[in-house]
Amino acid sequence: MQVQHSKPPFNCADLERFGRALLDCPTSGLSKQLVDPVLHKLCDLIDLELHPEFFTDPDATATAYGKAVSPTTAAQCAEDAERGRVFTQGLYQAICDQLQLKPAQPVRLLYAGTGPLGWLLLPLLPLFTAQQLQVTALDIHQWSLQSLKRLTDHFEVSDRICDWVCADATAWQPKSAQSFDLILSETMKHLLQQEPQVQVFRHLQQFLAPQGELIPQQIKLDAYLQWTEQQQKKQQWLGPLFTLDLALCRTLASGDQSAFSGELLLPEFEAGPVDLKLTTEVQVYRQHWLKEQQSQLTLPRYKQRLMLQPASVVRFEYQQLGEPDFEFQYTELWPELCNSEDTSCAGLFHAKRLWQKTVLKRHKKLQADVAEEWVLDKALLDLSGIGLEPGIQALHRCVRLSDFATFLTPYLQQLDVDALNQQLRDLKQQSNGLVPQVLNAEQLEFWQREGYLVVPAVLSQEQCQQSREVIWQYLQADPNQPDSWYQKTDKMQKIMLQLFRHPVLDANRDVPLIRQIFQQLWQRTDLVMTTDRVSFNPPETAVWSFPGPDMHWDVELIAPVPYATQGLIYLTDTEEQQGAFSCVPGFHLKIDDWIKDSGKSAMELQQQNWAEWPVKAIAAKAGDLIIWHQALPHGASRNSHHLPRMVQYINMYPATLLSASM
Repeated sequence: MQVQHSKPPFNCADLERFGRALLDCPTSGLSKQLVDPVLHKLCDLIDLELHPEFFTDPDATATAYGKAVSPTTAAQCAEDAERGRVFTQGLYQAICDQLQLKPAQPVRLLYAGTGPLGWLLLPLLPLFTAQQLQVTALDIHQWSLQSLKRLTDHFEVSDRICDWVCADATAWQPKSAQSFDLILSETMKHLLQQEPQVQVFRHLQQFLAPQGELIPQQIKLDAYLQWTEQQQKKQQWLGPLFTLDLALCRTLASGDQSAFSGELLLPEFEAGPVDLKLTTEVQVYRQHWLKEQQSQLTLPRYKQRLMLQPASVVRFEYQQLGEPDFEFQYTELWPELCNSEDTSCAGLFHAKRLWQKTVLKRHKKLQADVAEEWVLDKALLDLSGIGLEPGIQALHRCVRLSDFATFLTPYLQQLDVDALNQQLRDLKQQSNGLVPQVLNAEQLEFWQREGYLVVPAVLSQEQCQQSREVIWQYLQADPNQPDSWYQKTDKMQKIMLQLFRHPVLDANRDVPLIRQIFQQLWQRTDLVMTTDRVSFNPPETAVWSFPGPDMHWDVELIAPVPYATQGLIYLTDTEEQQGAFSCVPGFHLKIDDWIKDSGKSAMELQQQNWAEWPVKAIAAKAGDLIIWHQALPHGASRNSHHLPRMVQYINMYPATLLSASM
C-alpha cells in the first residue's frame, strides 16, 4: 500500500519566521525570494486562485471616489515584493514607536482595505501580543474579511483583531467614539489614479488619536519635463503636484481643495516635442520610502511627445470623483510651414520646411497639401549626397531643427551650398532643357515592348574593380576567402548593404552617359540622381540561403500605375544563375487591367506564386546598366554560382511630378 505524504502545514511559527525575515531583508531581490512561496501558501489556505484564466476583475466595486479592487487583484498586489517589504518594515517601526509612547496600552490600528490576505499586517501579527496590538479590519468586500479571518484563525492570531467591519472606507462611521493610533491604508495606484486613497485618508483622519499617524505618512506627486536637445537627454523638475499627508487630509476635510489645482512654469528650451513626466514617491514611515521605479506604485507616468510652448504654463487639476485622475491644460506650439527660401537650417534651401513637414506629419498636424513637394524633398537629400533612406531616418530621428542642421553640416561641408541652393531653386521652377539622344531606335522599341533595357558598359572595368574593392572593404571580407563572405553584421539588410556614400560610388553616379540615358527615357532634363545603396548576393551554402528580396513591386499596386524608372549597375559579370536581376518582361503594358480585374487589395497582389509567372533572369557584364519600368515585378534571385553578385542601385526621377504616363 502506497503512503500518501501531505505537505507540511504552514503554521504560526512559520509565519513569525517569515515576518522576522522580511523585517531583516535589505533588498527587493531577496524579498522576492521570501515572498513568492509564502504568498502561494496563503492563497492555498483560503482557496484563492491568484491568476485565474481570462481574469477581468469582475468583483471590483465602484465607490463615489474610485474603484475598490477585487479580492483577487488585492492579493495580486502582494507580488510587488518591494512594496510589501517597505510597508511591513515601516509599519513595524510605527507600531513600536506607538508602544513606546503608551507602553501600558495596546496600539489601536485601523487597517482599511485589508484584501483577503491582510498582506501588509499579517506577517507582523505573531510578533505582537493582543495586549500590544488591537486591529480593526475594514474592507468593502465581505469575502476578503472572511478569508483574512480564516488566516488569522489558522495562525492563531485572531485575538489581535478586535473588530471585523465590512464597509466603504470613504464613508464608514464607527458605531461608538473610537480613535486609532495608526490608520493603515494602501488603496492606491501610481499618481493616485483610479483608486480612492485620497478620500479614504481624508475621511478616516478624523478618527486618529492626537499623536496618531497615517500609514503611509506621505505620498509625493511631482512633475518633470524631459526632452532631447542636441542629442543630449535633459530633465528639469517643474514642481510638486501635491503631497498627500495628514496636514493635507485635514485641509481637505475643512473643505479647502485648492491643493488639487495649480500651475507649472516650463523652462526655456528649443521648440520641439517634450515629455511631461509625473512621479510618485511613498514615505511609508520615517526612513522607509518607496522611491521612483522601486515598486508598481512608484512607476512614472508620461504624457509624451507634447509640443509645449517654451516658458509657458501647464495647469493641472486633480479630480476625485468617479475614477480619480489628473487633467492637464497647456498651450501647444506647432511649427508653421516656412517658405522654401528660408535657409536658417544649415544654410540650405528648403531644409527647414522639409523638417517642419516631417514633424507635422508625424503628429498628424499637417494641414497643407504638400504632395507636389515630394520630388523636391527627395532632390534635397540626393543632391546633398545623403540619400533618401538615411535622410528620412535622420528627419524622424532629429526631433529638433538644430539636430537636423547638425546632421546636414558634414555633408554640406563638401559642397558649394550656394550652387546647390540654386540647383534646388531651378528644379522647383521646372527648368527643362533639350533631351539628349543616346539610345537608338532599336533600344527604345525594346524598352517600350519589354519594359526593361540593358545598356552595356556605362562604367569602365576599372570603375567596377574600384567599386568591388569598396564593397569588400566595407564588408571586411576577402574575395579569395569565401568563408569571410557570410559574416553576420548590421551592415547588411538581407542582400542590401547600408553603404550609400563613397567617392568611388559618387563618381559612378556622375557619369554623364548614365544621366543622359535616364533623361532620354524620361524625355526631360530636370532629373535628380538618387543616392542609393549597393548589394552583395553571395552563393547559397548549406548554412546560408538567399534571404530576398524576392519578386515584388516597389510601387503601390493601384491603377493606373505611374511611369517611373528603377535601375542598377552590375559590378560583376553576372550569369543567370548568379543571383541575377529578374523581372517579368512586358508586364507594364497590362498591369492596369490586371489590377482592375483581380478584385484584390494592393497588399494581396504582392503575394504571388512566382513559379507560375514567366520570370526572366537577366545576365549581363560588369559595368552594364539595367533600367526597368517600376510596373514590372522584379527582384534578385538565388545564387547557385561560385561567385557573388555585386550591384550598385542607381535611378533618377523628375524634380516635379508628371501627370501622364510615358
